[in-house]
Amino acid sequence: MKTIDLSQRIEEIELALAATFESPKSPTVSAYQEGATTFLTLAWVVETGRDTTLDARCVARLKISDHQINHYATLETAKRRIVQGRLKDLLRQRVDAMRSEAGSDENCSLQFDVDDALFDVPDEPYNI
Repeated sequence: MKTIDLSQRIEEIELALAATFESPKSPTVSAYQEGATTFLTLAWVVETGRDTTLDARCVARLKISDHQINHYATLETAKRRIVQGRLKDLLRQRVDAMRSEAGSDENCSLQFDVDDALFDVPDEPYNI
């Protein structure tokens, strides 16, 4: 796969993640590569006030291997959309679980590895 195609596929995932949570301000998504790993970082505002420097933000970092990105890049569009939906669902679940733990009201930062199974989409029908 060409480098340009891979960067386009990573950007697809970034755009999907940006729409995961409601935010009074635009969320930010960034990606960087370290060795054979791509890190996607999503940050969004959960509470804002008059002084924006005091905005309450959440940050989530997803760790995705090159193998996973390459597999994602070879999928057809419909299957990539399913993977994007799975990533968003997984992210919501992880954030909800973290925020529901006792004493974690102020904690809104997490990092996790994405499992290979998330990228396995069977042939039609896609509804699994």
